[in-house]
Amino acid sequence: MPATTTVRVSELFLSLQGEGPLAGVPAHFLRLQGCSVGCSWCDTKYSWDAAGGRECEPGLLLEELRALGSAPLLVVTGGEPLETPALVPLLEHALDRWERVEVETAGVLPPPLSHEQLLWNVSPKLPRATPRWEQTWRHTAAWLAEPNATFKIVVGEAPDEADALRLLEENAIPPGRVMLMPEGYTDDGLRERAVALSELCKRHGFRLSPRLHVWLWGARRGV
Repeated sequence: MPATTTVRVSELFLSLQGEGPLAGVPAHFLRLQGCSVGCSWCDTKYSWDAAGGRECEPGLLLEELRALGSAPLLVVTGGEPLETPALVPLLEHALDRWERVEVETAGVLPPPLSHEQLLWNVSPKLPRATPRWEQTWRHTAAWLAEPNATFKIVVGEAPDEADALRLLEENAIPPGRVMLMPEGYTDDGLRERAVALSELCKRHGFRLSPRLHVWLWGARRGV
């Protein structure tokens, strides 16, 4: 059977990276279609159906992105990018065109590619988020071996804080590689939760991830 050479795309746009270690950087966004993780609080459920979106060849797709304007960063998100069979060819094309490429993933599989320009924003899930949360922690050792991987944990209501601390300790993830991000869709809700998480970050040496796109434009598509 020939290798898959196309990807299914949910949406693409030019904005600022809103989360993780590169928050605030102008970026092209490529949202891939298809995700089996099923987080209850997900704000991109329209990207779950693997048959949704549109099919495109990676090279043409990246040219379409560049036509939106210039940016030093490409963010490949989803959906769940690691469930896209042609992810590696896509990334190889992208690394020739952008200064940095960042992939946002739940970590459901080990890292398929390592490159000095390639950054991984790994977000394993807490038990309250999805029945499949354990699968997202299964490959932690492989992600720890990837030097460009940051662990971004989405934290909401109890018992999320306790679960996050337990799982980070059980998986021996160094605090300096951890970012905690507040769950939420409104300015007031995010601010309240971020204040609480800031205290946790100060106590344990974690970083705090914003959700700049929500604070700037609200919880809507294409931003």
